[in-house]
Amino acid sequence: MKTRISLLWFAGIVFLAACSSNRAVSPATLLPETPLLAPVASATPARIDLDKELYLRQVRKDLFVVTHSFPWPANSLIVEMSNSDLVLVGTPYTPDAMNQVLAWITAHFGKRKIVAIDPGYHADNLGGNSALIRQGIPVYGSDLTARLLVERGERTRKYLLGMLSGDANDAYYKALAAIPFVAPTKLFPIEQGLTLSFGDEQVQVYYPGPSQAPDKLAVYFPSKKLLFGSCMILGGGQLGNTSDADLKNWPDAVRKLKQFDVEIVVPGHGDRLDPGLIDHTLDLLTK
Repeated sequence: MKTRISLLWFAGIVFLAACSSNRAVSPATLLPETPLLAPVASATPARIDLDKELYLRQVRKDLFVVTHSFPWPANSLIVEMSNSDLVLVGTPYTPDAMNQVLAWITAHFGKRKIVAIDPGYHADNLGGNSALIRQGIPVYGSDLTARLLVERGERTRKYLLGMLSGDANDAYYKALAAIPFVAPTKLFPIEQGLTLSFGDEQVQVYYPGPSQAPDKLAVYFPSKKLLFGSCMILGGGQLGNTSDADLKNWPDAVRKLKQFDVEIVVPGHGDRLDPGLIDHTLDLLTK
């Protein structure tokens, strides 16, 4: 596998309010009360439940969207490449959930080489890193993600835990308080980005500049016309938590994603998977 440097990563714990939820944990001022749902251009993806708060949607034969609702639904990806390697983009919130996903991967695909990419430093981007690293899976992420994890990781954890106070959220509070924040094992300069090759296919990790957090990355699969927009792409009807956001530059970062030829766009939170999410995000940011 050939590696070239080209982009960003590490941004996950603060944005956890960007998705809608009817749980007791959802502060009305931070979470969309109703999600904005739209079908993918194809048939409704098949759903595979791993437990009551963790499921996969099979969008295509080679593409699975993983959603972990712990406590707010957040998305990550499993993508099968042409050489049979698997690429994971983002992780569930916790190592336990990541282990469940890895067990499903083994049961479904058999033994495969796996490469992971962290799209930011927030917990919904890399909370499962320790489980990946224990299994010897390389985890790519930006130098900025690693730095922000050290500088802001515990501050953002405290912010998140403050949103989870109360008996109804006790299980979430304890689990998220115990997440080990583990940096990616393979760092690249965020401004340069990263290109990974898998047989005749490539994966491009692209940094469009600060957006929902300083280090959010987009991950593009050219041959699959697939874009993972992480939390810079909004799948709901509100901005969600903007405490770590660069609201001035965020729209420009999203506009840069229009350079990619896409059929599927996966947001950090939400059910929509269509290319219209880019303009939808711009509409929310510019109103």
